[in-house]
Amino acid sequence: MESKMMEAVFEDSNTEYGRPRRPTASTVSYLNGLPLDESLAAQQAKEYIAYFQKSTSGNGEEAGNSDSLEVEEPPEYPPMLSAAHAALSSVFREVASLACEETPSQQIETLVRICCRYSLVAKRIVLASLSTYWVFLSTHRFGSHVAQTILRCVVAECEMNLDEFDDGQGEQCEARLVIEDSYKSLLQDDDGAGDGVAVPHSLSKILLQSIEELKEFATELADHVCGSHVLRTALCILAGVEFVDAFAHPGKQTDEMGEWDTGVLAATRRGKLKPKKKKKKKKGGATDDSSGSIHNEATVVKVMKVVLELQSDDFRKDTDALLKEMVDIISLSDGKEGGEVIPPGELQQCTCHPSAGGLLIQTLRLLSYRDFHSQPVSKKKDSRKEVEPDRRMGILPQEPRYSQGSQAEALVHRLLCWDPTIANDGDVDGEEAKTKQPYASDIIFGLSGEPRGSILLETIFRCCPDSFHDALCTAGGFYDEATLREYIQHGVSNFVVQAILTSVRNKKQASKMVKCLGGIVEDGSILKVKKTQSDDGDEVEGYTAKPSKHRMGIIWRSFEMCATKGSSQDQEQILSALLRGFSSVAAPPEDDNADNKKSEDKKRKKRSKAKGLSVEECIPLLLGLAPGSCDGEVDGTRLTLDAAGARALYHVLHFKERLRSDWVNGILHIYGCEDFVNIANDGLGSRCVMDGLLDGPARSIASKVLVTKLSDRILFLAAERVGHHAVEKLFRALPTMEDKASFSAELSHSLNRLDSNAMGRSVMVTCAVKEYLEGESVWKNALAKQREKGNWLEEITGEKEGSEDEDEAEEIKTKKRKKDKKEKKKKRQKVSE
Repeated sequence: MESKMMEAVFEDSNTEYGRPRRPTASTVSYLNGLPLDESLAAQQAKEYIAYFQKSTSGNGEEAGNSDSLEVEEPPEYPPMLSAAHAALSSVFREVASLACEETPSQQIETLVRICCRYSLVAKRIVLASLSTYWVFLSTHRFGSHVAQTILRCVVAECEMNLDEFDDGQGEQCEARLVIEDSYKSLLQDDDGAGDGVAVPHSLSKILLQSIEELKEFATELADHVCGSHVLRTALCILAGVEFVDAFAHPGKQTDEMGEWDTGVLAATRRGKLKPKKKKKKKKGGATDDSSGSIHNEATVVKVMKVVLELQSDDFRKDTDALLKEMVDIISLSDGKEGGEVIPPGELQQCTCHPSAGGLLIQTLRLLSYRDFHSQPVSKKKDSRKEVEPDRRMGILPQEPRYSQGSQAEALVHRLLCWDPTIANDGDVDGEEAKTKQPYASDIIFGLSGEPRGSILLETIFRCCPDSFHDALCTAGGFYDEATLREYIQHGVSNFVVQAILTSVRNKKQASKMVKCLGGIVEDGSILKVKKTQSDDGDEVEGYTAKPSKHRMGIIWRSFEMCATKGSSQDQEQILSALLRGFSSVAAPPEDDNADNKKSEDKKRKKRSKAKGLSVEECIPLLLGLAPGSCDGEVDGTRLTLDAAGARALYHVLHFKERLRSDWVNGILHIYGCEDFVNIANDGLGSRCVMDGLLDGPARSIASKVLVTKLSDRILFLAAERVGHHAVEKLFRALPTMEDKASFSAELSHSLNRLDSNAMGRSVMVTCAVKEYLEGESVWKNALAKQREKGNWLEEITGEKEGSEDEDEAEEIKTKKRKKDKKEKKKKRQKVSE
């Protein structure tokens, strides 16, 4: 049905495109019967290449080996690869037809991956096989996957180009003979002539012609559920970049295996060939979100590794011009710079479209990346002072930011109907009506509440320059408390607010946001409070949680902003608001039978609400973990921590010393041994709570207390998959050598237990347990080597311990200098008078 609708749309256009016929039954039967195995083909090719590389290495090992009586015969050309080339040549004229069938399309994709991995000639053949059919296949359910796979594989760098591989046989080279036998009838001669099809010798020429076909119908394809994905692939090729996972999946060894096996190219396997498995039901209890183990589906842009022909300057010039044309068509632009601002219309509807919206987001990221890397090196270094990305902490990599006057800026202005002639700081009193953006405010408000449009708006906030970021916040009303509250209470637009909090550029912006957030956090309307439990696990009757919309993500991102960009006043203000907010949400119920007591305690309750809960009362509500709730539980029980609250607590532990000290002491006081054991064994708890204490600026205080509390359970944690990290960090955080010596001495009594698994052996190395038994000097030398290695890494990364306190001291000095300047200025004025 969808294909018929798209055909009706395309028929209205003057330009025609080809539609392949149905494949013949014999070809379908032939292709489905091929035993194609990509992993077997890769194994055979590696063995073939390794043999000849070894024989031509020139080290003389084989020639001088007199022990072997028989000379090893050279392997034959990989049979699976030879069969794939023959099959591709046979079905060349029906590739487009086969791509529209479910099972044959899967075989075509496998065929393409095998041939393009080891042959440049096969890339040209595959690309030419879809000539005049690109538009139709892009709108087809199965054909669009084939089109994406072909586009991505033909530009990728070959793992080894066997077309020119030298096996020592000269003109009788087996690899060349296989290619010639398979594709000779399809290729052009040296004089440009050929029999029948005559595929050109230039891969770049065929590639540009293919993308030109897509360009003619780019507007229609952008709104298509399949066509938009093909356009994304084409835009990535034109820009010379690709999107990869920001955080590597656990267990993947990308260094040992190539890109075709585990990298982006492995993603071109569309998952159809994998056997379908029934989904297992998740066990009750902890969810992925609460444990913090969910994989963040975030991507970053990196340069695409392409074949040598596509790296030429001429090809890059052609792709730059074609990319600009494609972007203008997708963004419905006439290509003219400047002019009047066009009112909201079709383009703004596309931003909220399920397919076109994602295409516009990717386009903006591609343009921002290209513009950022075209800037001078000095500018890039100055703008990249950001927190290191962390999957467990939810800290995403910083997006490359475009500059003023770039193509990315022009795209953003068209998307928001932004008038660049209006000054960004135009809300001066008395001039607001003259300088207000005519359409941008309403567009920002509308996009923030739409599922697709909000993601585009988040991308704009992350990619825009500093001055424009502040102007967007002003135009969207994010500096107004009433409007910000409306954003936060909405189920979609609150994620836009989180994106703003993570992309705040300076302390001035952070102070503006904290000023608006203070009242919202204070009333407790966005806080999440679990039912408070006693040490026995029974619910406490003294506290009840008022109903509220849970927006703990706002709390988390607010604390992250204050820790990275905020001043000490901002940190103090947001902490006070949090304590008062929990006081208003988790308030003790009033006794109906004690009216006289209510009147007496009225003033006292007002005072307590103004002050808020104590830190020790607030910590369990923020973490979602009551003290003593882990006592008596079996080892291995998973915690149900509040993910956003735990991450917020991590950033609190990196606040200024006078603000974090109560929180550090509160955590160490209210939680017992079993609580800390379970926290250390939980992925999220270990990363947020234990690392916040042992890696943060309060490590010297926290390590002494934790060593005492965990003394009976250190050996258990040392053998745990997650817990052993806390043991190693606890050892490093100890302030004196005497404390570390006693720690190593305690571990040395259980060498057999520690040596029983990999985690325990890692703890033995970190704590130098075996060296401790050899003597004090050997033990100290081992620790000195570890410190040298750590200092070397710090010099490379530019990170040093204790930077928070140094920043605080620098802030005090700056304020003092400003105060002295003002006093000197006043004295001069008095003298002049």
